[in-house]
Amino acid sequence: MSRALDLGIDTASDDIALALLEGDVILAERRWHVAQNVSLDLLGGLDTLLRDASAERDELARIAVDIGPGGYGGLRAGVATAQGMAIALDVPLAGVVRLEVDAYPLLVGTRLGAPVVAVHDAGRSGIAWAAYALRAANTAPETVVEPRIGTPEECAAAAPAGTRWAGELTEPLLDALVTRGRAGEVERDTTRASGETGDALGGGDAGTAHGRSAVDLVRLARLHEAYGDPAGVDVVYLRPPPITRPNR
Repeated sequence: MSRALDLGIDTASDDIALALLEGDVILAERRWHVAQNVSLDLLGGLDTLLRDASAERDELARIAVDIGPGGYGGLRAGVATAQGMAIALDVPLAGVVRLEVDAYPLLVGTRLGAPVVAVHDAGRSGIAWAAYALRAANTAPETVVEPRIGTPEECAAAAPAGTRWAGELTEPLLDALVTRGRAGEVERDTTRASGETGDALGGGDAGTAHGRSAVDLVRLARLHEAYGDPAGVDVVYLRPPPITRPNR
C-alpha cells in the first residue's frame, strides 16, 4: 500500500537539512555542511534520504521548503528543486520563513503568549530578525514583529521585553544586549554563533534547536495549512540580492 509522505527541505544556511515524515513519525533525516554546489549536493541527499526510509518519490504527498532569509544561492537552489519536484509529482508545496523555523522549538517550550525572537546573521547589512508567539497550544505561531533587517542595536532596542532568543546571535548583538541589560535573556543552548555548522544527522548540531529544522518546516507548514500551488512559492528577500544591484 502506497504511503503519503511529507518532505522538508532546508537550504537557507551552509547546512542542508532534509526530513521525511509519515504522519507524526520521522522516517529519515539528514543534515550536512555544503560549501559550493548546493543543487548537486541536494539532489544526492534527497536520493539518500529516500533510500534511508525505503521510500519512493511517488510516495511524496506534500513538500515544505525554507524560503529564507538566508544565502541567495542556497535558497534559490532549494526552492527551485522543491518546485520542480512538486510540479513533476503533482503535489502541493509550502514555503516557510526561516526565522519562524528557528523560533519554533523554543515556542513549543515557552508559556503561551511569551515572545521568541529569531535572528539570522545578514553580514554587513546587520541582522535579520523577527518575533513570534504561540497564543494557543497546537496552533501556528503568530508573528509579533515582522521579519526585518537592522543593526544589532536596533534589534536589542526593539525586541519585545522578556523575550527568548534563537538563531544566530552575533557578537555585536550580544554586546548590544549586554549594554541594554538584556544578557540574561540569552540561553546559549538555544542559539548558535554565526558561521557554526552541523554535520550529517547523528553529529554536529543535529537534534538541537537547529538540527531538526526540516522536521519543523513540515510541522509549521501543516499548522499554517500553507500547502498550495508550487508556482506561488518564492524566496523571501529582506534586501535586494547582490545580482540585482547595478554596477557603479
